Amino acid sequence: MQKLAILVMLLCLYWIKVATAVEYGDLYDVDWCPCNPEERYDDKGSVVLGKTVMCPCDSMYDGYGASLEKDVRKLQLKTKQAWNKAGNFKYYVGFDYNKSHVSQTDDTINFDHLIFSPVSGIDIPANQVIDDQDNISIVIGTRPNKNFGIEAFYSRSYNKNKITRINNVSVGAENYHAVEEFTSEYQAFGVDLLGYLPVTDYFDFIAFVGVGKYYFDNNASFVVNYLDSTPVDKFSQDYSEDSLAWRVGGGIQFNIARGIVLRSMYRFIKLNTDAVDYLQEFSVGIRFLF
Repeated sequence: MQKLAILVMLLCLYWIKVATAVEYGDLYDVDWCPCNPEERYDDKGSVVLGKTVMCPCDSMYDGYGASLEKDVRKLQLKTKQAWNKAGNFKYYVGFDYNKSHVSQTDDTINFDHLIFSPVSGIDIPANQVIDDQDNISIVIGTRPNKNFGIEAFYSRSYNKNKITRINNVSVGAENYHAVEEFTSEYQAFGVDLLGYLPVTDYFDFIAFVGVGKYYFDNNASFVVNYLDSTPVDKFSQDYSEDSLAWRVGGGIQFNIARGIVLRSMYRFIKLNTDAVDYLQEFSVGIRFLF
């Protein structure tokens, strides 16, 4: 009888303990993994019992609560996208040969400090002191995507433009015989924004707009004699100019090999100097991508 009473008391104590115990899920806010009911997950997606395991088949929240496999797939996808983006971000260097046509202004250039014309000097039309001048450009650039690029350039005429003329000058009542020589060279640097229209993997149309700083190094020399060849004056004068210019144009390019591009362009360059109104350039060049 005593043993029976002890057994009943133990059963009552067990029942009280079970009845009053805090449920595991209530204590830890546990959800069951929908694909593996043997694993218990809390609201942060991890098993409470000392280990961290993500549910492989369902996402209980964005971010850390996503499945490990899904997180890995996201990471792989982002890595691939970043790699592809980096692959499209092409840098290059290149060289252009530019055939330049100069359109002179209607102004005249005044040369003073001449012995035989000390007051007003002499005026010479701009189209007689400067002419066409070819140049070579070095460029560096990048093409972040297939439709946009940016390019910096430095250009320099590879030889001096020289104009020599013999002129009879009248100053007051005197007539003089003058040998006049005009030399000019220029350099420029700037940046262009390029837009690409890919036609195939090997061929693109290009349009661009840009700005550049142009420096013209000009010099005039005079050897003046009386008509009987008696020397009167020998004089040299610089009339250098610089100008900020805007550039616009377009062209085509061919991707002839991996990392090698041939390009042909037309450029209109608007200047604001005493001698030059604008330049037109026709160029061919090459780009090396890396």
